[in-house]
Amino acid sequence: MALIPSETLELIRTRLDIVELVGEYIPLTRAGRHMKARCPFHQERSPSFIVNPERQTFHCFGCGEGGDAFSFVMKSENISFMEAAEKLALRAGVKIEADREMGPADKERIKIREANEFAACHYHDLLKKDSAAEAARAYAGKRHLNKESVEVFLLGFAPRNGTLVAAAGRKGFSEEILMKAGLAAKRADGTVRDYFFDRFMFPIRDVKGAFVGFGGRTLGDNEPKYLNTAETPVFSKSKVLYGLYEGLAQTRKARKAHLMEGYMDVIASHQHGLKTACAPLGTALTPEHALLIKRYADAVAIVFDADNAGQNAAVRGAETALESGLSTRVASVPEGKDPDEFLHAKGLEAFKVALDGAQDLVAFKTELLIKRAGELTPEAKSSIAKDVLSTIVRCPDEILKDEWVRRLASRLGLNEESLRRSGGKAVPQSSRRQANAPAPAPASAPVKAAVLPPADLQLLGLLFKTPASAPELVKDDLESASSREIVAALALLPLDGKWAPRLLDALQPAERAVASRLLSDELGYDDPSATLRAVLGKRRAQRRLKEIEPLVLSGNAPVDPGLREEFSRLVAQLKGTKR
Repeated sequence: MALIPSETLELIRTRLDIVELVGEYIPLTRAGRHMKARCPFHQERSPSFIVNPERQTFHCFGCGEGGDAFSFVMKSENISFMEAAEKLALRAGVKIEADREMGPADKERIKIREANEFAACHYHDLLKKDSAAEAARAYAGKRHLNKESVEVFLLGFAPRNGTLVAAAGRKGFSEEILMKAGLAAKRADGTVRDYFFDRFMFPIRDVKGAFVGFGGRTLGDNEPKYLNTAETPVFSKSKVLYGLYEGLAQTRKARKAHLMEGYMDVIASHQHGLKTACAPLGTALTPEHALLIKRYADAVAIVFDADNAGQNAAVRGAETALESGLSTRVASVPEGKDPDEFLHAKGLEAFKVALDGAQDLVAFKTELLIKRAGELTPEAKSSIAKDVLSTIVRCPDEILKDEWVRRLASRLGLNEESLRRSGGKAVPQSSRRQANAPAPAPASAPVKAAVLPPADLQLLGLLFKTPASAPELVKDDLESASSREIVAALALLPLDGKWAPRLLDALQPAERAVASRLLSDELGYDDPSATLRAVLGKRRAQRRLKEIEPLVLSGNAPVDPGLREEFSRLVAQLKGTKR
């Protein structure tokens, strides 16, 4: 497993602003020196999630989650530390050099991504400057693509005479790498040619922003009309969504994605301001796609063409999204247009009206089947009920399933109990039938913070205001083992830069939770260093008094005058304080 040097992690931290990062996932509001929001990791009505700009940390006082930018991204997107580090490194413009010797496969993947990036820039330059690209530029104008869209999506042109292989070769890319990247193919005579030619090019990026493949739309009579990169070591159509990277910040903030059918639908949506649009690459929505969306959104709206093929594709995609746990709705585009045509003809506000009319999947499928059935004969009702129940049982939410069965029975005029029985065990039965059912499993428990004595909490709170004082504390100054672990970790850290995130990284979950909470404390001190010394002095005096008091007051033996003098001094010093 690769290890990222601590210097690299520190450089990433120094280039990130956790407020800006978290603000792309959830809306933040100012609360004094901190930023506040409803926690993205558990359901709550009142905001208890705090982001500390000064220390570059976050903490939720509701569920106990806390940490730095790395742990926030890991938790939000359900990814590993390495994946979070790579993602944040790309954001911060830091190159990660892992402490390991890369194997041949790793080196090959890096080279393929570099070849793809070169190709994207090459095609893009040709679209803008090459005289042979007139037809491609005319196509862009015909499809209402503005200059910003061409730049944001790095749209390009692959000429008929194929110039990529030669240009890439001059930059050191071997023919073997170009073929493995899906950018070149071998002719029958053994020579190598460009894979894409006479096509308008759509570079495809993964969620990290890396170029992993291409889509090409023919500008002539070539078949197929759209040609995608084949499966490569860095590209799989079932795992990439076009436009998701370009609109990732807006998708995370809205916690919603709009799933379109093709490249032009996505670009038109972004161009008109709906940057939550993305699309699969000529395939049905896969479980991998749904899980990818779920990293950044809680809900998805499937936007489909109004023909039968579009409706069927919308239902299949919505069922996959529903099964993954996404809140799923289906919207149709009016006037039989696709989203691209409608947006350019009517604008975003009219398109939003169509989106606002989106139905949940079960309602949409029920109405679609009723419309196709024509007369609602008993046989038609039975067929529709079975078909819709097959969708309902794919939902992981028992409450939704129960409500949908109730609505389906009402819409079809069927007996609800009969409908539930026909659905079998996967369909919730009536309340009477569920009376003896086992209770649902409890939600996952929040992070449990270490329990520290109040005196330790006070000391740590002060110490976090003046971390350079950590070496002044000794083991006996703290009562609990958890407190000592926190202080020991702090004492080992360099205090330049962002020490608070590094401290949280060094702690175990229980200690991390309490440290995260204390780091979000808003209590202020005029001179925290002096206050800490005063508190330490008092605690040490109390501890010493407790040690010598039995010796001075026992009366069983002569007392050393120096010890008696020390006892009197400590009593006077601590007079009026609780011992």
